[in-house]
Amino acid sequence: MASTRGQAQVAFLSSVKASGGKIAGARFSLQRGPLKFIEPTYWLTLDQAGGRSLQELPWTSELEEYLLFQLGLKMDAEDDESQRFAAILLNNLRKAESIHGKDYARAVLVEVLRAKPGYDLADLLDRAATPRPSSGSEHYRDCRTFLEHSVDGLRDSAQLNLEYGPDEASRLMEAALRITLDEAFHISTADLLFPRQDARG
Repeated sequence: MASTRGQAQVAFLSSVKASGGKIAGARFSLQRGPLKFIEPTYWLTLDQAGGRSLQELPWTSELEEYLLFQLGLKMDAEDDESQRFAAILLNNLRKAESIHGKDYARAVLVEVLRAKPGYDLADLLDRAATPRPSSGSEHYRDCRTFLEHSVDGLRDSAQLNLEYGPDEASRLMEAALRITLDEAFHISTADLLFPRQDARG
């Protein structure tokens, strides 16, 4: 018997597949915004013998693993895919924060991303105010390794599991990383609440 929401979601979709049904369409939203209170959500169009239905499923790690690794399911729109990737990255950042502390994990993430010049993130990284973390400890190495694998592993999965080309995978990852930094450091929210002089012209 499924014991978590994510397990119940996977059990439901597995039963759809086992009965000859399929996922005919997939959308996703991170539900961003300054007053965010709605969970990141999938909208899946299911094609079954009785017709089509739209299922709204909140994001869970179990559901994501099933859709990404077992089904290799792409989103219908590129923006949705970028938001989906950002949900994965933010979930992994929260894992790092729970082990290493929020401020420390975010400071390490900034260092990791500064070392990846292939992504155009400089404008957001410059606004991610974090102290430079001490780099001589096992604590630092563990955190950095986890976050590097999170970023690089997701890019690999975009190519291997979702069959995006290298350029597509890089474009999706850059968009997802920009969302991740914006969400983690509340950059867009700060601009909305406290407009900068250059933003107003």
